[in-house]
Amino acid sequence: LAQAILAQGFSPASSVRSPIGCHGRAPSFFSSVMAALMAARDIEVAAPEQLQEQPTLSDKSSEADGESQQLDVEAEAQLPPQRLILVVMVCMIQGYTLIGPLQHAFKVQMKIGDTGDVAHVFTQAAALVQWGKFAMTLGQNVLLACLCPMQRVFLAMVGMMLGCLIPPFFVYALGSTWLGWVFISFGLIGLSLGIFECTFLNVITPLGPLTKSYAIMGFPAAFAIINVLGMSIVSFGVPVHALFWYIVVCLPIGISLFATHFVPQLGGGGGKGHASATAQVNKQAVVWNSLKSCSVWLPQLVPFMLANIVGHFVMEGALPANFNTFNDRQAPLLSRDDGPLMTTSQFFVVFFVFVGLGDMLSRRVGYCFRLDTYTSNLVALAAGIAM
Repeated sequence: LAQAILAQGFSPASSVRSPIGCHGRAPSFFSSVMAALMAARDIEVAAPEQLQEQPTLSDKSSEADGESQQLDVEAEAQLPPQRLILVVMVCMIQGYTLIGPLQHAFKVQMKIGDTGDVAHVFTQAAALVQWGKFAMTLGQNVLLACLCPMQRVFLAMVGMMLGCLIPPFFVYALGSTWLGWVFISFGLIGLSLGIFECTFLNVITPLGPLTKSYAIMGFPAAFAIINVLGMSIVSFGVPVHALFWYIVVCLPIGISLFATHFVPQLGGGGGKGHASATAQVNKQAVVWNSLKSCSVWLPQLVPFMLANIVGHFVMEGALPANFNTFNDRQAPLLSRDDGPLMTTSQFFVVFFVFVGLGDMLSRRVGYCFRLDTYTSNLVALAAGIAM
């Protein structure tokens, strides 16, 4: 109606300034409205064709932006995988393995038993890994708002290296049994993981989904290297503190590889190519802006949150339960009453072989299916929880 009125040249101000009878017949308000309604009927029929033939500048800009974004997504999907990203992720996530069998070795070296008040304090200190992850996954947007995502990745790597250095240097090398080292070590590891996990995957997004799939496989690969290969070596007489030192030495290697090989491609060193160009628009989202529109995305995200909670609850509960159950010198392979006995280290090697295979294969299998609809994602979540 407004377009029709403007097309008729009518405005309330002009009707006031132009009295009836001056230089011919001026339309009244009601006649102008009626004429506008008639014109609106014609515009309603012709508008779709006219708008398609003559799009506005804003429409052209929106269409161009949409096409550009679609081309970026398609180009990223075609990028070849950069498998060296797996090495960077393994070097970092190996520090996370301190919550596994190495946690018990750390505890023994601190001369702490499996029961008693001190043992309870040690357990609460080890739980700082999970508390740190939880706190910094969101807290980094406030506490580290002055740092860009790339800087946060390097900060997390340095923090992980410092946290992993404490057990082999202060406890094994210097012989200190101060309980504070446990809090500092696991606290640094947890905070660093909370910063690193989500931020690193965001930073490497311009390298394509295939590269990201190799980065995700770094989680089970790191646990397999330490808990399977490393503990196998320990079962043959190699001192366990050698694994602690191995983890510490790997971290600067991972940092150097990421800085020299990947940062230039991501726009941090004047790199060329699609990844460098895309990285310019790959910025950290403002959490507050997302929270204001939570009614749009939160309901759809609830199933993913519930699946994540169940998965982590089982994993974080099952691993300590196994360590506390099979804590003697020997453990049965098949059952408690009969079957062959083996050392506890060998038992956990077998245990983590199957854990690692299931974890690694499942992460790669997810990229073999076309999960491009909400329903297909829900089906995949349900299958994962059921298994």
